[in-house]
Amino acid sequence: MHNFNNFKRFLGVLAVVASLLVVATILFRMQQEVAPKLSVRKLPLQVDVSLQKFHYTETKQGIKRWELTAERADYNKQADISYLSGVIMLVHGAGGVGDLQITAQRAEYHNGTRDVVLTGDVRGKSSKGYQFFAPRVDYVAARSLLKSSERVRMTDIGSELEGTGMEYYTQTRKFKLLKDVSAVYRQGGE
Repeated sequence: MHNFNNFKRFLGVLAVVASLLVVATILFRMQQEVAPKLSVRKLPLQVDVSLQKFHYTETKQGIKRWELTAERADYNKQADISYLSGVIMLVHGAGGVGDLQITAQRAEYHNGTRDVVLTGDVRGKSSKGYQFFAPRVDYVAARSLLKSSERVRMTDIGSELEGTGMEYYTQTRKFKLLKDVSAVYRQGGE
């Protein structure tokens, strides 16, 4: 009987030791776990919101006027400007003038005025086939006007115009080079 009681005590002590080891292991593992690293990168200074795949549509009286798409947009609340990269601006034509697609490396979208400053290899291409190229183009939303004070080159089938300064009204497609204009016309459209 004495051996049976010793065996029961031994099993009781063994159960208590095993329980303590399990609790100690759980506590040890909980302390060893490192908080997961955040995969969110810090925003640059003066950027309050950063978005990937930005898209904005401007409508007037229920009709799309233009759309602005960018790979990335960084919004600065204090300046009320969105800084865009990888930009495509699609200006919808009215009255059968067709659409105009403008691409640029960067842009600034001024939220208050809805004006857009396009910079870095700005290229415009119409659905009618003509194109223009400039280092910088400003879109003035209130006047539906694309303007540039830089050197601008425009091509169409068989002709090429180049000058300094441009005004281009997006709703009527009236285009004007302002000064130092040269033109090349190739017979047969080559």
